[in-house]
Amino acid sequence: MPVLLTDIDDWKAVIDVRAEFFRDVLPVDTIMQVSRFDNPEWLVEFEVDAVVSDGEPAASIGPSN
Repeated sequence: MPVLLTDIDDWKAVIDVRAEFFRDVLPVDTIMQVSRFDNPEWLVEFEVDAVVSDGEPAASIGPSN
């Protein structure tokens, strides 16, 4: 999960907060510092992808054995 920070020294606090929401899932983090965001009040951005299930089992990918 890419994490963008305006102050790289905040990385530990951000990871601690992230751990509150991802208790059972441990995503890989890529932490980067940026000079600023479009909104100067923003300090951090998390980029995530989500899969919304329709309740059906996922189709397998690749050759079947």
